[in-house]
Amino acid sequence: MIRLGTFNDLNQIMGVIKQAQLRMKNSGMTQWQNNYPNIDIIKEDITHNHLYVYIMDQQVVGTMSVFSIDSVYDDIIGKWLNDNPYKAIHRIALSNDYVGLNLTSKMIDYVFQYFNIRDIRIDTHPKNLPMIKSLERQGFIKCGVVHVKTDIDSLRYAYHKHI
Repeated sequence: MIRLGTFNDLNQIMGVIKQAQLRMKNSGMTQWQNNYPNIDIIKEDITHNHLYVYIMDQQVVGTMSVFSIDSVYDDIIGKWLNDNPYKAIHRIALSNDYVGLNLTSKMIDYVFQYFNIRDIRIDTHPKNLPMIKSLERQGFIKCGVVHVKTDIDSLRYAYHKHI
């Protein structure tokens, strides 16, 4: 089940994020290694109804934040598939015990269905091979690169899926 995250979920959400941060660190990635995302960002996402959680076995096993626009995406080096309204997914993470179970795909499908949209944009670090493979397997197209404001190592591959 996927639903809006609440402050009651905060400890579990941060646990999932910390697991993802450690997996990235152990893989040699710099993504999410600079106290991002931190508890203040997650609290803000919850406050503004941007944060969603994937619940299995009565536990938060996945998390993502969904936005209607991302100004970083205005400065793509490349070209988006179209100029349609879209949702941007950020801070997507899974618990260690649920990696490899296709939950990321289910979370992205949820965004398409729940918001009744046809376009999603998402970005990831060039070294985040698990996410790159997941996005490509789901039919996302690499459209170029963007530079995020949340990391010194700011280069991200920009992906877009239109259904």
